[in-house]
Amino acid sequence: MFTVDIDTGGTMTDALVSDGTARHAFKVDTTPHDYTVSFLGCLQEAAGHLEFASVEAFLSQVSLIRWSSTITTNVLGERRGSKVGLLVGKGQEQKLYGNGRSPVVGELVAEGAIIGLPANPTPADVLGGVKQLLEAGVRRICVCLADSFPDNQAERAIKAVIEDQYPDHIIGAVPVLLGSEMAPLRHDQTRVHYSLMNAYTHQRLATSLFKAEDMLRDDYNWNGALLIGNTSGGVARIGKTKAVDTIESGPMFGTFGGAYMAGLYGLANVLCFDVGGTTTKASVIRDGAVVLQRGGELMEVPVQTTFAVLRSAVVGGGSVARVKAGSVMLGPDSMGAAPGPACYGLGGDAATLSDALLALGYLNPDNFLGGRRKLDVERARVAIEKHVAKPLGVSVEVAALQVRDEAVVMMAELVGNTLKEAKLKAADTALFCFGGNGPVFAAFVAAKLGMPVAYAFNLGPVFSAFGSSISDVVHTYERGLSLRWDGATAAALQPMVSELLKQAERDLRGEGFDPADAKYRWELDFGRSEAEVSTVSAEAAPLGTAAGVLSALEQAVVAARQSGQPVLGMRLASRFVVGSHGLVRRTTRVEREPPAQREMRFNGAVRAACPVYRWEALNVGDALSGPAMINGATLTCPIPPGWSLRVDDYGNAALSRAK
Repeated sequence: MFTVDIDTGGTMTDALVSDGTARHAFKVDTTPHDYTVSFLGCLQEAAGHLEFASVEAFLSQVSLIRWSSTITTNVLGERRGSKVGLLVGKGQEQKLYGNGRSPVVGELVAEGAIIGLPANPTPADVLGGVKQLLEAGVRRICVCLADSFPDNQAERAIKAVIEDQYPDHIIGAVPVLLGSEMAPLRHDQTRVHYSLMNAYTHQRLATSLFKAEDMLRDDYNWNGALLIGNTSGGVARIGKTKAVDTIESGPMFGTFGGAYMAGLYGLANVLCFDVGGTTTKASVIRDGAVVLQRGGELMEVPVQTTFAVLRSAVVGGGSVARVKAGSVMLGPDSMGAAPGPACYGLGGDAATLSDALLALGYLNPDNFLGGRRKLDVERARVAIEKHVAKPLGVSVEVAALQVRDEAVVMMAELVGNTLKEAKLKAADTALFCFGGNGPVFAAFVAAKLGMPVAYAFNLGPVFSAFGSSISDVVHTYERGLSLRWDGATAAALQPMVSELLKQAERDLRGEGFDPADAKYRWELDFGRSEAEVSTVSAEAAPLGTAAGVLSALEQAVVAARQSGQPVLGMRLASRFVVGSHGLVRRTTRVEREPPAQREMRFNGAVRAACPVYRWEALNVGDALSGPAMINGATLTCPIPPGWSLRVDDYGNAALSRAK
């Protein structure tokens, strides 16, 4: 049986199909008007490549589908979400329980859609506020009161009043979300922000997910498990997924895939460098684990929760290049997949980074996306000449080099700042490059920062889908705390631990998975502030008791010498292993073929014919020296002068300075 992993990005949608032995990668253009079109496109590509008579015939041999995306990320970034209303305590309409005006006011929720309720509001107070919101066109209402966790009786009372007046069966019914249920933490503003982000993105994501589920069932007779990628690096069924849990899930799977590869290679410190058509992402593996942060900004919204460090810059293959004040500027606007760069020939006439790369000779115009799209070199040159070369008074080639170099500066700044934040030195850190354009800039960015080695992966163009393919069903439950760990702590935490255990077991059973076969990891965050946190963890037996969990945690706390220290939070992560397939060493060999030749530019205005190797024709142990180019069906990797490349035991490429 096959597993299918699909990752929907801003420009391309990637798929990885595996039967446990062989892997097959596919890429199609993302269709923002309806994400299920590109979702289905991946299935159609797979069915055709694997010689099935139809998509339905292919799906009959598929056990599960995992789908990660940037759908919620795009909705938040582009401000295309639902009209949301908010009920808060009177006097908090601007601050939302923070120290100053909340950045979501006027962005995710209109100022006129925030109603301040008096203390102990009457039903008339509540319904009067709701009437204002509905008249303003609000489609979802968040209720967020101060000090409503763990005791959320006041919020539940308000919800009951609203639902009594507007029951589910009438057209005017409006969903009501409680901050205490969206983010069960003691931090008031975090509960508000999570509720608003969830309400704002829910409809767009739910529409895509349910349409895909209905399509699979009704049109293709498939009733397998459709699992949705979460920011935690795990997956869950649609019915157990909140929209806010999927923010940046696609890029995060690339990070967790990077952690897996770091383990295979025995590398402690890695910077994951993901370059797509619209954005560049950077994340960190330190001491073999994904670097997490407690507190910070999630899509520019401040929250006090735990999530992986993921930084981004608005630069990718589709970034528009122009001249401003005598210098090349890239982005922030992007041509996306449609109309795309000028070289696509689909109506776009702006100069983009991809057009510059084509003009430099880096891209194979006849084998882009495995030959499914032909690139027009002349259109690329015309766009570069019009928008960059003429304003600068230079040749097309020099202009294209300046566009490339500006991209390298932006990407290196992102990578360097992320390394600094993680307290890592570039000289001690490997660079993992993936995404459609990551390998293109691997050596350039590594050289600029002095990083010793850069890796480009065979599955790099679909690396987030690869990260998804090794993922399990994961549910993470977090509770905020404010106490010191002492002899009385275990008794105080027992009700909370019992509640989390019951919820984890209930969620797994609801998805059709046996809780007895899952793994349970408990974590405690210690620190005097959110900025200084150390984490203590312990594994617990399946279907264990709260007393057993607390005993294991007590031993871990003592071993970590954290007794008597302040505890800020507790987390439980349940993990159920589904069909995942790890990498094995490559043993097959392919027939060698001589390299082609193509003129390209690496430095200055010097144009030279360089060897061009087809990626699919390289074998383990092959070593190449620059200047040269690797072109494959979906992978492009320049080897600049002074650099060398070696194909390692797993069929990936390691780039380093030539000795």
